[in-house]
Amino acid sequence: MTAVNAKRICLIRTSAIGDTVHALGLVNGLRKGYPDAHLTWILQSVSFDMVKHQPNVDQFITFERKADFSAWRRLLIRLRQDRYDLALIPQVSAKVGLITMFIRARVKFGFDFRRSRELHWLVTNRKIPTRPMGHAQDQFFEFLDDLGITDYPVEWNFVFTPEEISWQKTFFRQLRRPVIGLVIASANKEKDWRPEGYARVIDYVDRVIDMEPMIIGGPSAREAEIADKICRLCRAKPTVALEKPIRKTMLQIAGSHMIIAPDTGPLHIAVALNVPTIGLYGYSDPRRCGPYRRFADLLIDKYNKPGNTDTPVTRRTRPDRMNLITPEEVIEKINLGLHTYGIKK
Repeated sequence: MTAVNAKRICLIRTSAIGDTVHALGLVNGLRKGYPDAHLTWILQSVSFDMVKHQPNVDQFITFERKADFSAWRRLLIRLRQDRYDLALIPQVSAKVGLITMFIRARVKFGFDFRRSRELHWLVTNRKIPTRPMGHAQDQFFEFLDDLGITDYPVEWNFVFTPEEISWQKTFFRQLRRPVIGLVIASANKEKDWRPEGYARVIDYVDRVIDMEPMIIGGPSAREAEIADKICRLCRAKPTVALEKPIRKTMLQIAGSHMIIAPDTGPLHIAVALNVPTIGLYGYSDPRRCGPYRRFADLLIDKYNKPGNTDTPVTRRTRPDRMNLITPEEVIEKINLGLHTYGIKK
């Protein structure tokens, strides 16, 4: 544990919605340890949209993941224009390795050898100590711990503009009933729950507890296809909100009274926004990528055996375990969530 005297800091965490949430937690903790430092965050455009109004970041440098050679050349030239005392690299990929190589920083702080691959070990000159695998958010906080930053806040504090809040109020006013949001798909279809299960839950939400079921997600053709199948299986008519701008999805999540989601970015957004979240896990280990420090009582874990606390946390996946989740279990968690957390006024 050694502090670094730094007036200019760069964070390289470029992609993945869930990890952008985790990186924001790192940023807010980093500001506790470096209240006067100038902080730059290098990230992709969708991730930038999520955090562009955050006050603890002084500068963003954005790029497109699928940019052509000339765009990458411009980015790398841009990176050479600044100097930093400290660069934090809580991401392992070849593209991040290339960015790290071009960043001019006295200390390039990355993962230990066991968690390193794709040039990461070679392009960093300081490593966090080797530790057993834990939650992804805790892996980000390891950087703070090793810098000697203590008592940092575990918070995300997403910021919305007055115009966005106005849009959100208008959107939910049209629905007239309290909303339960259902995130129906992830980037990996192995993580998804089956449409028949969602349909059963939607009918319960609509007809039994008289709340508004809302399908939340992105604009991809796969999500639209899944939403269409769910709607055909329902007796109810859920609100379908497959928005393209990520910030509208965030506002929809923030305005919901509860979220039901598999292991995907919107789940972590919901938890960060303190919206009661029913996490659906079977494919991946929720001890590594489940809801962080909140709503453990609402978690449905088909990945681990009941009472499994002694085995190591792992990245190993278990296909077909999502099919073990039943609508009755999700409905039970809905009722528990309403009883425990109530309905926002």
